[in-house]
Amino acid sequence: MGPETVKPRHIIEFVAFQFIAFLVQLLPLSVVRKMGRGLGRFVYVRIGYRKEVTLNNLRRAFPEKSETELIGIARGAFENIGISLLELAWFPRMTRQEILEEMRFDNPGILKNAYEKGKGVICLTAHFGNWELLGQALAVRFQYPLSGLAKTQSNRLVNEQINRRRKLFGTKVIPMETSLRELIRALGDGEMVMIAADQAAPKENVPMEFFGTMVPTHTGPAALSLRMGSAIVAIFAVRSSDGSYDAHLIEVPSEDLEGHTDKNVVELTRRHVKITENIIRQYPDQWLWMHKRWKHVPLPETHSGEAGT
Repeated sequence: MGPETVKPRHIIEFVAFQFIAFLVQLLPLSVVRKMGRGLGRFVYVRIGYRKEVTLNNLRRAFPEKSETELIGIARGAFENIGISLLELAWFPRMTRQEILEEMRFDNPGILKNAYEKGKGVICLTAHFGNWELLGQALAVRFQYPLSGLAKTQSNRLVNEQINRRRKLFGTKVIPMETSLRELIRALGDGEMVMIAADQAAPKENVPMEFFGTMVPTHTGPAALSLRMGSAIVAIFAVRSSDGSYDAHLIEVPSEDLEGHTDKNVVELTRRHVKITENIIRQYPDQWLWMHKRWKHVPLPETHSGEAGT
């Protein structure tokens, strides 16, 4: 389904989005990031939106950590989202040169070599660091045709503003509702597609181990890779201490998997899920822990007591 009919609350949300975007674009990026950190901290401490979801997810993923450690990660995750949201609002001010300065790529040859094979590249990422800025930087740094798979927001007005930002440097947006045909076309034309496949999948999907728990997982990227002969390159934008990013590129090995079989799809999915888990373990406060990734799995009683702030 597409965006809903515009409702009064959608207009209010749109006006608020535009007003915030106008204000932050008057400020230097360093100040915007400080504001974003404060916004995330305020939401976590004062509003508590999905605070318990976040902490329960962390308890599941890191049973060995103390409650104090988990609370620290949770706060950091909210701060990261606050920063990313205000950076998104600030995007129209960014020049190509500023994007290159804000996003450094290690091992860019991995993506270059994959692209030059001519069979398309699946740039697999996660809701980690600032994945929206990563899409902009991919388009600017490599200048290869790029399409990004995106969920359509229920607020059509806000959705249009977000997509306008995504398209600033030539990236095409593929709505999830019409994704398969467009993804096949793009890969068939030898283009790059960017997919974040780390969120909850339908209950009937293939279960895959993620942070020690078997959880339904999206197998679409692996299926596309094996069907089209496209390489999967995992890419994650890691926020550094000064607010800029280092993009880590990792090719997901698939040379030993011959043919588009169910077994190979599961194995290739397992490989890229493990790579995603590893990067999250290294930088746990940069992932979207407030998402209900384990909603189809009962919560284990690994921690007791009430979470503090």
